[in-house]
Amino acid sequence: MADTATPFQTPYTPTPGSSTPGPEVTPTEGVRDLWTFFWLALLNTAIIAVVGISVWWFVH
Repeated sequence: MADTATPFQTPYTPTPGSSTPGPEVTPTEGVRDLWTFFWLALLNTAIIAVVGISVWWFVH
C-alpha cells in the first residue's frame, strides 16, 4: 500500500500549462481536488439547468 503522506512523484516532465500535479501534491490532496472538481461540475450543471428551466417557464 502506498504511503499517502509522501509527495506524489510524477515520472513525466511537466510542460507549460500542464495539469500534471507537482511533486509537492500528496495523493490525498489530489483525490480531494478531484472530488472538489466533481461537486463544482455538478453545481454548475444544476445552476445552468435551473436558469434554463426558469427562462423557458418565463417565456412560455
